Amino acid sequence: MRLPLTLAALLVSSATFAADPPTLDPPFRVSAGDQWIDVDIGHAAPLRLDWDGDGIDDLLVGQFGEGKLRIYRNVGTQAEPKFDEDFALFQTRKGLGSIPSG
Repeated sequence: MRLPLTLAALLVSSATFAADPPTLDPPFRVSAGDQWIDVDIGHAAPLRLDWDGDGIDDLLVGQFGEGKLRIYRNVGTQAEPKFDEDFALFQTRKGLGSIPSG
């Protein structure tokens, strides 16, 4: 079963923690291109951070199933993010990487 990803209190920019505690926005659905982001299994762990070093937060989504980590690059701006519909899976030198799940 595929479920749409809804970002809630987990979506916090990594730069937010410097001096002030983070503020959280209400939940909202996230799209990549013109499609809602779906995950393979219903539990997802989203995080915004600058993955590629371009100064704009990208979207990383950890999946409960098999510990896969999807990387959606932000092709918009920091103020108005737009995530590329072609996500990449986290890779290591030995192939497909995984994060702890379960």
